[in-house]
Amino acid sequence: MPTSTPTEEPATEETTTEEPMPAPDVPILNYALTLEHLENAFYRDGLEEFSDDELMGAEKLSKFSEQVRREVPEYLRTAGEHEAAHVSAISDTIQKLNGSPVGEGKYDFGYSTPSEFLEVAMALENTGVAAYAGAAPQVVNNDILAAAAGIHSVEARHASFLNLVNGKLPFPKAVDEAKSMEEVLEIAGQFVTSEVDSSVYETDESRPEPDRKADDDTSDVDVLNYALTLEHLENAFYRDGFKEFSDDELMNADVLSDFGDHVRMNVPGHLEEVGAHEAAHVKALTDTVEKLGGTPVEEANYDFGYSTPSEFLGVAKALENTGVAAYKGAAPTVSNDAVFQAAIGIHSVEARHASFLNELNAASPFPKAVDEPKTMQEVKEIAGQFIVQD
Repeated sequence: MPTSTPTEEPATEETTTEEPMPAPDVPILNYALTLEHLENAFYRDGLEEFSDDELMGAEKLSKFSEQVRREVPEYLRTAGEHEAAHVSAISDTIQKLNGSPVGEGKYDFGYSTPSEFLEVAMALENTGVAAYAGAAPQVVNNDILAAAAGIHSVEARHASFLNLVNGKLPFPKAVDEAKSMEEVLEIAGQFVTSEVDSSVYETDESRPEPDRKADDDTSDVDVLNYALTLEHLENAFYRDGFKEFSDDELMNADVLSDFGDHVRMNVPGHLEEVGAHEAAHVKALTDTVEKLGGTPVEEANYDFGYSTPSEFLGVAKALENTGVAAYKGAAPTVSNDAVFQAAIGIHSVEARHASFLNELNAASPFPKAVDEPKTMQEVKEIAGQFIVQD
């Protein structure tokens, strides 16, 4: 049988390994990272520029007591540490999703005095709140959404404190408004002096739709009624507390003894604003449940257990911080985009309230870089302590 001997080695196909495509949330994460770089650089450079004494002596703080003025440098450092932590966490997440994190740019923040530094800080933090509120509904991955919600509320806590020290209302609206990516980048662009490649923020038209539903039978109406239960609780708390204590009694609460007249005189008015927000939340949630064909839960009977103005302020702090954790835990399970957008806007307002009440109770306005969630069951157990059974 004839045989043949090949004169050439057989050709072999070259194998190429393609890099995995970046996940669909990478552009949104790079957008958030751009803002976090901006804030991180702002605090880092500003705290190198001004000493603690200069910051404490800022003309902007002249109406405040020594207690508040002493806290300002420490809290600014904490806010800066939070922004640095956000940069690290978001960069790591982008890399895990096969993306390339945007780098830090070059900036000119335009301040020359400590008071101007505080004003720019306020503007940046409030812009951060609006930016996260605007971007959150576009996030596809639920784990990323939950983490973003925890950063969003911390930005709101920062903003609340900075509004306060700049002589502004810590929580100007019952629902924080969102800004689009274009609006936020235009604001941020005022401080950026380096070239920006806007293509890193572009999302693919074929990207999947967000799937925020939890793997259970909890409907949007269930989540809304859960939120409404908390808002009824908070609304009743403030409404009844204002009947119990006069403005003078609230201003002279023992827990406020280290604060000067400027803070104490504003406490009743600020608390009334908080109460008005909770009442607005009750109405909005009630109306939405009805529009979705559900039956809104009704207000219960409560016993909040306070007997002094200081105890009242202590319970207020506990309720508002619980509200932050509750919204963070529940909001990412809402499927309806409009309902989710409203929930995120309320979430950050609860965080603004909590920041202010932490400050009044001699606690850090923003104790963590990322707020933690609580489950429905955990929150119901806390709320149940105040609900009187018929």
